Amino acid sequence: MGFIRQSFKRQIFAVFLSVSLFLVIIGGMVTVQTFQARVVLDYENRDLEQQKYVTGRISDMIGLADAAIDEIQKSDAIIEALTTGRRNSFNVYADLYEITNDIRNFSVIELYRGGNCRYSTKSGNSSDSLPDYYSALSEASRRAGTTIYSLNPGHASISGSELLMVREIVSASEPGFVVVRIGQTEIENQIKDGINARDGFILVNRYLRPFCLLGTAVDGKVLSSIRENLLTAKNYNHDLKDNIYMSELPGTDILSIYITPPVLEQSAINAGYRVIMLLAVLSVLVCLLVASRFSIAFSKPISELYQAMKRFRKGDFDTKIELNREDEFEQLAVGFNKMTSQLKQTMEDQVKSERKVNETRIAMMQAQLNPHFLYNTLDTIKWVGKANQVPEIATLSASLAGILRSSISEKQFCKLSQEIQMIRNYCDIQRIRFDDCFDIEIKVEEKLLDAIVPKLILQPLIENSIIHGLDGQKNGHIDVRAYEQGDLYIEIRDNGKGITDEYIRALENDDVETLKGHLGMNNVNTIIRMYYGKDYGIHASRLTERGTLITVKLPLSFEEPKSGTQ
Repeated sequence: MGFIRQSFKRQIFAVFLSVSLFLVIIGGMVTVQTFQARVVLDYENRDLEQQKYVTGRISDMIGLADAAIDEIQKSDAIIEALTTGRRNSFNVYADLYEITNDIRNFSVIELYRGGNCRYSTKSGNSSDSLPDYYSALSEASRRAGTTIYSLNPGHASISGSELLMVREIVSASEPGFVVVRIGQTEIENQIKDGINARDGFILVNRYLRPFCLLGTAVDGKVLSSIRENLLTAKNYNHDLKDNIYMSELPGTDILSIYITPPVLEQSAINAGYRVIMLLAVLSVLVCLLVASRFSIAFSKPISELYQAMKRFRKGDFDTKIELNREDEFEQLAVGFNKMTSQLKQTMEDQVKSERKVNETRIAMMQAQLNPHFLYNTLDTIKWVGKANQVPEIATLSASLAGILRSSISEKQFCKLSQEIQMIRNYCDIQRIRFDDCFDIEIKVEEKLLDAIVPKLILQPLIENSIIHGLDGQKNGHIDVRAYEQGDLYIEIRDNGKGITDEYIRALENDDVETLKGHLGMNNVNTIIRMYYGKDYGIHASRLTERGTLITVKLPLSFEEPKSGTQ
């Protein structure tokens, strides 16, 4: 990877090659697999339609035969002949031939009394009689009125057997049966036009004994494999390359199995992948040619830009790039030329500016007023006020000195007791200003007085209560309380007109535009969150009775943060 990263030309080639190979190989594989899936789906739908057609033809045969048995069961002449045993051939055959007119072209219909065949539609030699202990007759007796579907062992071969439909229609000491024989040849004649030359078809009973095997299934190998899979508790089509579609004929225990060869041979799929590999090789050759030309076109202006930057780093501030192009590289060159010109001008301006700043600093240092002079002056004013019996002047001077001392301190944090003293001094000044129209009560637990808090966070909140909450009020009251609940909470409560919902929302959303006139609250909230995160800050609410409640949430700490001092 390091070899490629060391050259922009090699990077372009690697990108071209990777993209081309990805598109050819992945795209080709997806195309082949999509084509394969589509062809398989189309052929599968065709095979299902073919199976549905063949199965429908057999179901129609069985349905006609079953309907004929229903009509035979309703014939009085037939029922009487099988019940009494008296021969009444004319009436019996008249009904029998009339009823079976639609099915005699593919079946032989027989009437049994006990195990003996009494009447048959077969011309010439009579059909073989079925003994009453034969499983089909025996099962029909047990399930009187139900049609039984069975093989005829007397007409069975490797390729199939005669299909017997048996129903008991007379229950007596010698029961009467209707037997419909559908030969293997008749079944084949009904469905052979629906089977393609490459397909196979099997009709079996529930024990997988065949009635008929047609087409490619005639050798019985597929049926043997299906039987073996089911006997070993596997899927019936396990390890079979052919497509197997198995379904049960409605209302019977007969299964139809339709067999089709694979849609695409593996050789065809392999040929598709060989084409993909050939395209991949061609794409590599094309990439070599295209990437070479492309990289030259891109790397030349970049090389010129690199050389110009190198000269600029060595101090040649008059370096310029000349490119005869109309693309982004031209814009980059123009931008570089402007940047070098501006940097050169900036450096010259900076030298001039630093010279002026130094001159200004000297002048400011010469004119700087020593803060101790202010403290001493305020202290002098205080004693003059006391000497002249003007206590208000003394109070104003002492309080203002305390506020000034806290304000110009370089420390960013202080003890809570210092913040409390700060707001006491501030309220002393404001009570004189507003002619004692409010009072303040402060309750703080003794242990919390040493808690460390950011400097100057309470005075703006007290100022907000006085200026906005108690404006024009004669009996104003401010209550300050600090307590511990995991964190440090400081509540400032007043009985003024109350904060509006608009200002509450603005405070929660840091909406500076709406908080015009209340910037002190917003600044305090911002400072707290900058120090401690979004979980801390100010929450404002309007009291139900009257006034506003401001709650300040701070982490409780008795040590000043290391980053808190300058």
